[in-house]
Amino acid sequence: MTRAVVILAAGANRRMGDFTPVPKALLPLDPEEKESPTFLGRAVELFRATGADRVLVVVNASTARHFAAYAEEGVELVVAGDDGAPTGSSVSMLAGLDAVLRHHPDGADTLVTDADVVYERALLEQVVARCDASRLFTVDRVTGDGEEVRVYGAPDGTPALIGKGMGGEVSRGLELLGESLGIIHVAAADLRACAALTRWMVGDPPASPPYGYSRRLSEHEEVWQYLFGLRRLGVARLPGDLLFSECDFPEDYRQVVEVLYPAIRQRDTVASPAG
Repeated sequence: MTRAVVILAAGANRRMGDFTPVPKALLPLDPEEKESPTFLGRAVELFRATGADRVLVVVNASTARHFAAYAEEGVELVVAGDDGAPTGSSVSMLAGLDAVLRHHPDGADTLVTDADVVYERALLEQVVARCDASRLFTVDRVTGDGEEVRVYGAPDGTPALIGKGMGGEVSRGLELLGESLGIIHVAAADLRACAALTRWMVGDPPASPPYGYSRRLSEHEEVWQYLFGLRRLGVARLPGDLLFSECDFPEDYRQVVEVLYPAIRQRDTVASPAG
């Protein structure tokens, strides 16, 4: 059973522009419904329903006040990047992993995910069922969207590359293992090593300098790339017909509200009529 979940919600909303005055993770999935869940609210509810002991929501200092309502039993807000300097998602992830280690010094099975992703309940159930090792989850479809993060590897499923916009020359000789769902399971035995690797990349000012190429601007995909190379992170491929989407731009939000979330609600109701 997954003991902890780290939800990364410290982004600066730059790509959303002036579309929303609140962090996009707090946008309602159904604006016409008074009690509509938000991206974050739905994620917290689903993860708590899987039996996770603790959900750690990583936020930044400037927007932390917007998340106060989510600090309840079993849910902890973790503030990252409080010096005002721009940072990448690896800094947020490190804050979350360190928070897990404060509760579980020897490590705990931990899921890491972005806060701006919505998915059907069946997708999360399939993820939880395959958390027997450190795995990055992909879905067996790609759309050609320049924002999608693709994973490539050997025919036996061993991952080698992860990133956006990789052309044929970069991935030559490798098999496409699908689009990353933005959900990663770090097994208890690997958690301390994952945190140490991330700290090496982004630093821990003033205690230690960053040594990664992107330093404090590193995105968490760079951590997974290192773990691929170290053979400490595998890939689990989920069916391509599962419903999910991330929300990067205003048009993504409109697609979620108008098309995707209604379809997700219908599927969730069919799968679990009582819920």
